[in-house]
Amino acid sequence: MNASAPAIAREVEVQSKIQKVSTFSRYARIVCSAFYGFGLVGIVALTLFGVMGLVFPGRLTDSGFTPAQKVASIPIAILFAGVWLAVVYQLYRLFGNLATRAIYTAENVRRVRNVGLLCLVLAVLGVLVPIAWAVLVRTGLLEPSLPSKFDLWFSWSESLSSFITAGLILLVSWIMDVGLYEKDHADALQRDADLVI
Repeated sequence: MNASAPAIAREVEVQSKIQKVSTFSRYARIVCSAFYGFGLVGIVALTLFGVMGLVFPGRLTDSGFTPAQKVASIPIAILFAGVWLAVVYQLYRLFGNLATRAIYTAENVRRVRNVGLLCLVLAVLGVLVPIAWAVLVRTGLLEPSLPSKFDLWFSWSESLSSFITAGLILLVSWIMDVGLYEKDHADALQRDADLVI
């Protein structure tokens, strides 16, 4: 009886932590849905103002970009925003699972891996887009009047931190995958042992 007391106390502690994860995840899911909604509205607004700025140039829609730069920058901005929305959606689904106490699942591993891959895509875009922009300016396809706006997007330190973040998230997903395999293997051994008894 004394030997089982620590096990019972540990089980109560684990259940308490799972409850806290579930509660936190419910709120985090609400925040993600708000970010997702605002992001969709932002993409639509960005597209409308960009197109209006091309069709009806004026003070209200003037961004400081030339028409050619607007044509190039609108799809790029939408691409970045779209990838961020995909990250938010993966987190929304992940927190949805955690809110229902579904913690040790293959789907959660997949969601975390997807977040890591999307962060890696953002890191790669953060390097390629400024390079592509500079090439377009150098070849004369874009005017070099305001390249500084895109130069602000690029920083070696930010780029490095983006790659490190993506790598750490992918590492976490790999550790989760290994842990899930070990848990499933231990559960299978326990079931076999119970059948033998």
